[in-house]
Amino acid sequence: MIHIDFNSESTVTTCTSLFKLLEEKQLVNKTGIAVAVNQNIIPKSNWNSTSLQSNDSILVITATQGG
Repeated sequence: MIHIDFNSESTVTTCTSLFKLLEEKQLVNKTGIAVAVNQNIIPKSNWNSTSLQSNDSILVITATQGG
């Protein structure tokens, strides 16, 4: 198990890849999201190859419409 911050909330997970974490959070197929690990934006094409380590900070931003 590793300790991470997910959207500023401290949590513990068994996921060792960004893809698995996003899959667990049901975000893999969601459109209009941007994901950063330790303040580095990760393209969707790299989610599967991005490993997570203890104390990583993951930020998920969802685009919204407004006016």
